[in-house]
Amino acid sequence: MTRTATRSAWGTWIGFESCPALLGRLVEGFAGPWIPLEDVPVPGMPVVPANDTDAAQGAARDAAPDGTGAIGCVLLAARSPADLRRAVPLRGLLPAATRVRIAVADVPSWAAQPLPVAAPGACWRHLTEMRVARRGRGWHLDAAFTEPVPAGDVVAHVVNGLFGGCAAATPVAGLEGGATADWRPGDPNVTLSPPGGPVPDRRDAPGCDLPLRRAEPDGPVAGSVVTGAVFTGSVFTGSGVAGAVVDGLLPPLDEAVVNPIGFRRNPALGIAALAAHREGFAVTLGADRLVRLPASGRVTDVDIARLRDVRGIEVPGPQAGEGRASEVARVVAALSAAGIPVLAAPDPARDRALGPALAAALAAVTGEALASDLRREELSIRLRRAALREHGAAARWRGLALSAGLPVPPDPRVSILLCTRRPEMVPFAVEQMERQRGVSAELIVGLHGFTAREAAIPRTRLPITVIEAPAATPFGEVLNRMAAAASGSYLAKVDDDDWYGPDHLADLLLARRYSGADLVGSAAEFVYLEPLDVTIRRCIGTERFVPLVAGGTMLVTRAVFEAAGGFRPLARTVDGQLLQAVEAVGGRIYRTHGLGYVLRRRSAYGHTWRQPVQSFLASYQEQWRGLVFNELMEDGARWRAEVRT
Repeated sequence: MTRTATRSAWGTWIGFESCPALLGRLVEGFAGPWIPLEDVPVPGMPVVPANDTDAAQGAARDAAPDGTGAIGCVLLAARSPADLRRAVPLRGLLPAATRVRIAVADVPSWAAQPLPVAAPGACWRHLTEMRVARRGRGWHLDAAFTEPVPAGDVVAHVVNGLFGGCAAATPVAGLEGGATADWRPGDPNVTLSPPGGPVPDRRDAPGCDLPLRRAEPDGPVAGSVVTGAVFTGSVFTGSGVAGAVVDGLLPPLDEAVVNPIGFRRNPALGIAALAAHREGFAVTLGADRLVRLPASGRVTDVDIARLRDVRGIEVPGPQAGEGRASEVARVVAALSAAGIPVLAAPDPARDRALGPALAAALAAVTGEALASDLRREELSIRLRRAALREHGAAARWRGLALSAGLPVPPDPRVSILLCTRRPEMVPFAVEQMERQRGVSAELIVGLHGFTAREAAIPRTRLPITVIEAPAATPFGEVLNRMAAAASGSYLAKVDDDDWYGPDHLADLLLARRYSGADLVGSAAEFVYLEPLDVTIRRCIGTERFVPLVAGGTMLVTRAVFEAAGGFRPLARTVDGQLLQAVEAVGGRIYRTHGLGYVLRRRSAYGHTWRQPVQSFLASYQEQWRGLVFNELMEDGARWRAEVRT
């Protein structure tokens, strides 16, 4: 590369620590020099909105090799979509250019192509050409503009297209350069500050609500110190804002990329092993090396995709991982969040970093349990719950905010829509919702064809609203009346005769967070065929984006429900009509696991879903005599006795 060419192109990378040789082969026509994005210094100047043209040109002058701002092309190479998300909070470090190239080396099989979602502003008004091409196992995007545009804006909009818009996260974060990029992946609303410097203002206000810093190598700075999984206080201030210094706390998991999507119920491979070495970590299966991980212990979506076929992963004990307990804990937390079972002997240092909930779930995993596909999935679900609820980015920042004394918004409320034609089923159905935990909920009961005087509505701790409708009113119209009376951000439809585990709603909310889908639901995997007194498990793919979920498990955002026009005023097929309408308005549908739900099937007569009992026997994986619950349903003995008498 000539000197002139180097001045006209600026290349930076993120995520190639464990495979530097891949970087040189990734982009044709650019031989370097490559600058690690996380090492680019934060300009010691006030931060202004990135779509301000003058500010963008100033950033370009700072970053240009000759100081003139004459950058023809900015090239960002990311090893995976997960790394591309880590580049978003650092977008202010990218200069402006008339050409922006983004190269993603590897993507998991379920990932979409990197088509940007353009936002208002100067960036896309100057677009003249854009090409997106598949290259090997990854994607390349090449966009040309008539005027210099902030390359960071282009990156943020591409990530938006890949994963959906970043939900407004609280508190607004301040990061100390690239060293803290892992703490706010995918968030474009971050304020960067120089190391040890004050947090700059923006628009005549403090640039963030909670700045985050790392402890100095020669001793901790005054500030909020985080050790293990506990945030201990808040001391230092910058621009009048209390801040936090992290020391020993695991970086949060990025739920958008480290999650159960793609989980395989029947893995083809055996137990793999995690080994520590000087350059980082490797997961091996016999003589085969499945993945390499950097010394930090960071795990990406590409790494998870390559480990989907293993039955579990054994991690080193305290002696083998001596001095690297935090890094091993980071790997274990990520594998657990992805639903990959981990076999591990007790390690006090590692378990302190993981926290009590995840450490307890980890202790329950045994080789004997992993030999059973059903037991393995039960353990997988317990692991992912603990990891995502304790170490997910949303939960971590909420905890940091509370510990720093900052206000946080209340948990979103779920409005449960329970509509029934059968007065005798009301107590049973209310009890199913009463046992839900880990979620803020209200209950909207629709009495279709009878009044509250004719039904024994039990007392419940849930706020409850009763809607009465004549029998001639179409089912869909009754549901719409119930939705109009609901106050929640989410609407959850349930059936009056099915069984729900105590974490049913909490699992749906968790799936909504890591999938970004507008409507989530469970699979009707477990079905009790009441006329035959048989429970079956059907072969249904889960943890994936699909057009169909069980109607009695649908949870949809209020915004998309209204955009789809609500339920159609029909007597039957209202669930399928809503699913189709959600897709028609551009919404995404995700199906999570089915271990927290058992569908009760009586005769087809009287059901809005007219599927005959015999059709359920056409394809099933397992069957049991009587009503049988898996372990995640919990406390099913009494209902089993009631059904069998």
